[in-house]
Amino acid sequence: MQIIELERDDWNFHCPATGRLVFSENGEPNTSALRGSWCHEVPEEPMHLAEELQPLWQAHLEAQAAADEGVDVVGFLRSVERPNWVAFEITTCGMACGPVWSTAWTVLDLGDPRC
Repeated sequence: MQIIELERDDWNFHCPATGRLVFSENGEPNTSALRGSWCHEVPEEPMHLAEELQPLWQAHLEAQAAADEGVDVVGFLRSVERPNWVAFEITTCGMACGPVWSTAWTVLDLGDPRC
């Protein structure tokens, strides 16, 4: 799967297929193109994961655990081969007790006929 890396002020963005924000103001999916999302803070717990990704994700987690490695979201996304699926890796920066970076990954099916 292709991964597009972006640096933005916010992790939400407009879906290229529908023109709508990917997530609503309360964080719920706002486009039928969404196939899953991950946050670097809890990478082992994806949100809104599509049924077709669930067994692949579980197998990935088991392989990582067997190799005694941490969760590798980028490695997983690169291993998925689906036409028209694109992962957006969005890094945001803010201030707390200094600069704080956060990364989220959002997978969209840009060929979804429902879009």
